[in-house]
Amino acid sequence: MATLNEIPLPARLLGFAGTLPFLGGAVGVWALDAPWDWVVLNAQIYYGCAILSFLGAVHWGRALGSSLEGEALWRPLAWSVTPALISWVAAFAKPDLAIVILISGLTAAYAVDRSATALGWFPAWYGVLRKSLTALAVAGLGASLVKVLA
Repeated sequence: MATLNEIPLPARLLGFAGTLPFLGGAVGVWALDAPWDWVVLNAQIYYGCAILSFLGAVHWGRALGSSLEGEALWRPLAWSVTPALISWVAAFAKPDLAIVILISGLTAAYAVDRSATALGWFPAWYGVLRKSLTALAVAGLGASLVKVLA
């Protein structure tokens, strides 16, 4: 099992920078007054949609860069479009439901990536990075959900 220190520096820095809209969004939802709290909440949700779509695209890229052909392409390509479709549904949902959809989607994407990493489709450090980034993204969204439901 890889450690955080084994993650290449660019991936580590850019990956953790990518959690700032999740964490900053949660802070904004709690700290700002109306209407700015809802502006920040919507920005956080739409960013979550973009990130979830990106996580699917990683699998499309892997499939394109592999020697997979024919029937073997179904699994990675089918999964690769699933997060974008989940994101599309979240984008049209009420904020509380959108957050639940995104948390579920990010968790599912992590489970798929963990499995793919265990199969050797991605380097071991990718699984470690994804675990940390998913935890931070879900924490930020979860904090916002608590505020929305309060």
